[in-house]
Amino acid sequence: MKTIAITGARGFVGSMLVRRFEGAGWTVTRLSHSVAASDGDMVPFRLGGQLEPDVFRSRHITALVHCAYDFKPVDRAEIQRVNVEGSRKLLAAATAGGVERIAVLSTISAFDGCRSLYGRAKLQIEAAAAAAGALVVRAGLVWADGPPTGGMFGSLAKSVNAGLVPLVPLISGGVHPQYLVHEQDLWELLRRFCDGELENPGKPVAAAAPRPWAMRDLLAELARRQDRHPRFLPVPWQPVWAGLRLAEIAHLPVPYRSDSVVSLVYQNPNPDFATLKALGVAAREFS
Repeated sequence: MKTIAITGARGFVGSMLVRRFEGAGWTVTRLSHSVAASDGDMVPFRLGGQLEPDVFRSRHITALVHCAYDFKPVDRAEIQRVNVEGSRKLLAAATAGGVERIAVLSTISAFDGCRSLYGRAKLQIEAAAAAAGALVVRAGLVWADGPPTGGMFGSLAKSVNAGLVPLVPLISGGVHPQYLVHEQDLWELLRRFCDGELENPGKPVAAAAPRPWAMRDLLAELARRQDRHPRFLPVPWQPVWAGLRLAEIAHLPVPYRSDSVVSLVYQNPNPDFATLKALGVAAREFS
């Protein structure tokens, strides 16, 4: 019996991994702060809280994929407490509970010299993962076949499908590159590692196709697939960031976090896809 625990199991990527691992015959324990009666073996879990090793030991869990990240905190100290320290507690509990293979889902926005709070927090989580012997996967923008429905990819698709003639603002003209990974390829990488087919290379694996898509081109393609013809409006990033940040300080609801603007503008100029290729995993192109 193959047993695995997945954090963030009701999120876009986490729920996809639950479906695929279950379809491949694994017994999945869902760790999530959002619970439902139909979730099967579900453990209430919130980043920053305490988790006992017996959660893993009593279920004979041999693998863990850590997808959870709480985007609600916006200041550095709270991000540190909830996401960084919370991930360290999780990894310690999993190790003490006998979990043999741990994979931590990071982001391609995490790299040495990154400026966003999100990327910096993920770097600290990566360091904790490395200390625990876990595989670190820096995933690109996750996409799937069919109409986009969830995650950031779904949000981008919705942004070009609003109103009769949507007006879509493009930060800095939409020149910033996006790296994409198909959900099947991301799952296959994690499944092969959890199955023991792949060994941990000891450094982060950038999981995405090497071809970059400029944000403008990506939005135009998503619009074309929905038979939409939006108008694009180039806007400088600084006032967009400032407006979102002021709204966050005032505790007003915002469609995107100000830190996401920083992640978009200051990206990894040279992602390393050689490690993924060395593992024998090919990420298909979005086309």
